[in-house]
Amino acid sequence: MTKLKIYQYEFKFSLKRYARGAKWEYANDENTNLATLSKIVKTIKNKVFPVIEMFKSSPNILDQFEVNEMNKFHANWTKRTGVAIATTDIRFAWALTVIFENKNIEKAKQFANWALAQSYDGDDEWFGNKDFHRILKKNNAA
Repeated sequence: MTKLKIYQYEFKFSLKRYARGAKWEYANDENTNLATLSKIVKTIKNKVFPVIEMFKSSPNILDQFEVNEMNKFHANWTKRTGVAIATTDIRFAWALTVIFENKNIEKAKQFANWALAQSYDGDDEWFGNKDFHRILKKNNAA
């Protein structure tokens, strides 16, 4: 398995409810570091494993996310998962548009329409816009 470079990640998650928060500090003595390691392992068990299960379940967390949750995207994501997500609402809508393209075209179109309706200082040439327009045209001629 190849390790991804940081710029290849579409989403990053924080183990806290907020994207920036307390960090684990290391010390110069082994006992303190073992206690810190124990806290890290406990957090992974309590925060990471449940989110992984949300992605593995059927329907998964992305299948359950609805377009009406996009207006308060970060708050709604954190409420559902207990962890923060480091992405923008537009990029998340783009990802869901592409994910749903072949399994639920109507839901894909809802996310595409939502994203295009947002006023943002983004570049009109942003790669995701092409996907939004392409998916919105699907099955219109049929």
